Amino acid sequence: MPDTSVIVRCKNCLMLNRILHSRLGNKPVCGSCKTVIEVPQEPIWTKAESFDRDIAYWPETLLIVFTATTCLHCKIIEPLVRELALKHAGKLKVMKVDVETDEYLAQRFAVTKTPTFIVYRNAAEVIRVDGAPKDKTDLVTWIENLMGFTSY
Repeated sequence: MPDTSVIVRCKNCLMLNRILHSRLGNKPVCGSCKTVIEVPQEPIWTKAESFDRDIAYWPETLLIVFTATTCLHCKIIEPLVRELALKHAGKLKVMKVDVETDEYLAQRFAVTKTPTFIVYRNAAEVIRVDGAPKDKTDLVTWIENLMGFTSY
């Protein structure tokens, strides 16, 4: 992979920072306030209290997966979602919401099927898919195509 850069927002001072992809694992620091910038490399669980802030502060593509512990399709998709988060760290942030424990977000987004996928780009909802894809590779193709678009 060529040494491309990603743009990540500092949670402390909210400045955007350009970080080389090869340096994401080396605890990069904000150019303004020198705080260590957290770049998620795996799906993170989110709650209603921080949900809107997490969406607003992420400048790249954001995948939200509404899941349930009893959902077989969610368990099948889990390794693929984890792989996507690791492969596209810095360009793609994956957030997970447990619909059984966070009923507020499930109701707010009218989640009736699990898994439900919602993609945001620059804090705007781009697309939503309710239910599991027919083929696991469909999810990878779908996300990578959305990441390739420069405007919506």
